[in-house]
Amino acid sequence: MPKLKNSIVNDIYSYLEYGDFCLEDFDVKFPEKSDSLAEITFIALPKYSFVLDETYTGGAIGAALALSGESRKRIIRTIEAPGDYKNSEVHVHEQIDSAIERITNWVRNVREDLVYSKSALRTPDVDLISDLENSFEKEITDPEAFFEEAEENEISKKIDELSRRVSELEEKLGISPEESKIIENVLVRSKENLKKYPKGVWYRTAGTKIMKTIKGILKTKEGRELLADVARNVLT
Repeated sequence: MPKLKNSIVNDIYSYLEYGDFCLEDFDVKFPEKSDSLAEITFIALPKYSFVLDETYTGGAIGAALALSGESRKRIIRTIEAPGDYKNSEVHVHEQIDSAIERITNWVRNVREDLVYSKSALRTPDVDLISDLENSFEKEITDPEAFFEEAEENEISKKIDELSRRVSELEEKLGISPEESKIIENVLVRSKENLKKYPKGVWYRTAGTKIMKTIKGILKTKEGRELLADVARNVLT
């Protein structure tokens, strides 16, 4: 059982639903036998992490003194990679609310680091993946490489085809024009992100976002399975 209250756990989950990412893009743990209250890892690139913990003023020495009986103040920390301006930062908080609110900043920092990592590369990565992945869940051999223009064009065509198929299935699956627009917006955003994110991140986040949107809109299990199969068949 997590040491945090259910309301705090729910807030953590909510803060992870930000921008291009979904809760399912993160591995969230609530250790029971640790000073850590929560540990979050970005699944597509585990080097991005967020830790919420409790410790004592004075660091390791302060903790040792507290264990020996000397009075020491406990503090709440967030350990974030990436941080606001460094690859790793530690922030100290007086209240738990301000600590978990940092999750939104961290998710935004992850996105910014991914977007700008392409221009920060000193040499272009010329490795190509000859075929599109068999599914969104397939492990990418070079997940930190960016798509070449030909790959972007090929995937964009497949996303356009998926959009067309969704339109064809609107009446059959009971999708309203408003719901169709939501799906269309997700597909358009996925195309835009081809230039922003490395391959591994794009396949993971785009696949999750598309499938989650489909499941959230379609009312029946049969409809969800049908459109999910269409998505996999078109995009792979």
